[in-house]
This record gives sequence, C-alpha cells and structure tokens, in this order.
Amino acid sequence: MTDYSALYADNDTMTDHWWWRPGWRVGTRFYAWHITQDDQPEVRDLAQRYREAVSAVGTLDPIPDEWLHMTMQGVGHVEDINVAALDYVTLRVAGRLRAMAPITTSYRRAHVTSEGVMLPPADPEAFTEVRRAIRAGITDALGECPEPEDGFGAHVSVAYSNADADAAPIRAALDQAEPAAPSTATYTQVSLIRMHRDHRMYEWDVLRAVPLGD
Repeated sequence: MTDYSALYADNDTMTDHWWWRPGWRVGTRFYAWHITQDDQPEVRDLAQRYREAVSAVGTLDPIPDEWLHMTMQGVGHVEDINVAALDYVTLRVAGRLRAMAPITTSYRRAHVTSEGVMLPPADPEAFTEVRRAIRAGITDALGECPEPEDGFGAHVSVAYSNADADAAPIRAALDQAEPAAPSTATYTQVSLIRMHRDHRMYEWDVLRAVPLGD
C-alpha cells in the first residue's frame, strides 16, 4: 500500500520546476491522460483562494483555472506515436475505464512540494486505481507503458515554483487561507490531451474524453 502521508509531506525548501526534462524543449508536444478541472467549480474556487494567499510570492507561478489538472499518465511524444496507435490506446484505455466508477472526493489543505503548491484529494487511492487502469490500457495497446508505476500521488497543482526558495513563509500563508470546510468534486471522465510547456505553463488541447463507468 502506498504511503500517501510521505508522498504528501511538506517540503522545507523549494526549487525550480521548469528545468527541461530529457526529451523536452520549446516546441515539444506530448500525449498524456489528465483529469481536467473545467467542470469543478469548488476546486477552482479553492485554487483561487490559495492563489490569492500566495500572490505576493515571486517564486511561484500561479496556475490559471483553465490549466488546473490532475496528471494521471503520460503516453509519449507526438512524433513517436502515430494516429492509429493513439486510437488503439484510446480504445483500450476506454475499455479499462468502463470497469471503473466515477469518483467523488474532496480537497481542503494545500501542501508544499519541492516544486509547487498542490491539493491532494481526500482519497488518493481511488485515483491510483484509475491510473493503474490507464496504464493497463496503454500496455494492452503498445506492449508497454512509460513512466514508473510507483511514487504516484494524485493532486491538483495550484502553483509551480520557479526558483529556489524557503517554503516556510509559503506554508504560513497557506495555513492562514485554509477553509473551514472542504471543497468537493465528482469526476466522471478522464481526458487524453496533447500538451506542451512552451510558456512556462502546461497547456493542452483535449483530444478525447473517456467516461469512468458505462
């Protein structure tokens, strides 16, 4: 069983999130599965509450509502996956997700990671199970799945760190903004996206929206 308390433990210091990962540069396009937050008003309101709390922190890049998301699973670089393969991935993932159910969860306390501020769901294991289903569908289609299975901690990021910084004042500001009651969300689908980070933000087009359950 994953130790989520360790995955969601606050960091004392922060560092730049925007270093270029291997294979990434301006112009890179990448396929991935995300859960977007377009239809989650309470999550967006909570994100705004925390964005306002840390708005004076110059080492944080706040994430606008339209780019709020929960990262689930990468598929691969656009140039490495042809249309037929991507369609087959979508078909096999959709088949796996039909066996799942929509997820109702809640968010409240923001956490400080080494590279940003994020909101963990109250029941992260439910999202881990969805990710396992996505990974199984990708493996069905491609014979393998990129990225390690271990170490996944579902979260919606609120801001990314753009420099080395002391996390203590950020933690204090978030504590002052913590709401009295949690925000709730019900997720009924997962999206296949084509994403990039050309502008120091993850931006994307939604290619497919696959339902959880029948």
